[in-house]
Amino acid sequence: MCPSLHDPELGQISFTVNPRSRRIFLRLVADGVRVTLPSEKFYEEGVRFLKQTRETLLQKKEKHQQWIDADHPLKTLTFTTQVVATNRSQLFFRLANGVLTIEYPAQKDVHAPAIQAAIRKGVVYFLRQAAKKELPPMIIRLAAEHGFKFNGVKIQSSQTRWGSCSRINSINLSLYLLLLPKHLVEYVILHELCHTVEHNHSERFWALLQRVAPDSDRLRKELSGHHIRHLF
Repeated sequence: MCPSLHDPELGQISFTVNPRSRRIFLRLVADGVRVTLPSEKFYEEGVRFLKQTRETLLQKKEKHQQWIDADHPLKTLTFTTQVVATNRSQLFFRLANGVLTIEYPAQKDVHAPAIQAAIRKGVVYFLRQAAKKELPPMIIRLAAEHGFKFNGVKIQSSQTRWGSCSRINSINLSLYLLLLPKHLVEYVILHELCHTVEHNHSERFWALLQRVAPDSDRLRKELSGHHIRHLF
C-alpha cells in the first residue's frame, strides 16, 4: 500500500492503484489530492509528478468552489446544510428547525460535478425562499427606523453585487446576502437605502451612511473581505 502524504496547503495526499490506468492521474478532492497510479511501482514517479504540478493544483484549488458535503456544511443566516448518504436513488432536500438536510445516493460520489451542481441548485432554491421571507421585513424596519422611503424590493440572484438601488428608488437585493452575518446584511441594506437620497457615492452619500451606520467604515472593510464566489 502506498503511504499517504500531507501538504500544508493542498491537504491530504492519498494514493490509489488502478491497474486499468495507463498513466498517473491527479484529482482535487474535499480534503486534498487523490493520486491514481497504474501500479505501486509508480509511487515515486507519482510523488515527483505531484511536486511538478503543485502550483497548478494550488491555483485550481483557489478557483474551485467550496464543496457542500458532510465535512463542509454551508451556514446561512437562517439554516445550515447537513449532507447525508442514504439509500435514495436521487437527491432529497428537507428543511426543518434551521437545518437543510440533503440526502444523496450512497453509491454516488458527492464531489462529482453533477452532484455538486444539483446540491447547489437545491440550496439556491431554499436560499431564495428564505431571502423572500427575511429581507423585505428587514428593509421595511430599517427604512422606518431611519426615515427612508423606497419603491419596492426585489430579490435577485446576482453573484456580483450584494444590492443596488434604481433611479426610481426600487431596491434590489441578492439572495446570497443570507450567506453574510446579520450585521453585514443590515449594512448592505442601509447602504442601498442611502442611495434613495443620494444616487451616487459622493461625499454627501458617505456622510449620510455614516449617520445611519456610525460604524460604517469598519463594516465596509469587513464586507470587502466577503465575496459570493468564495462563500458559495
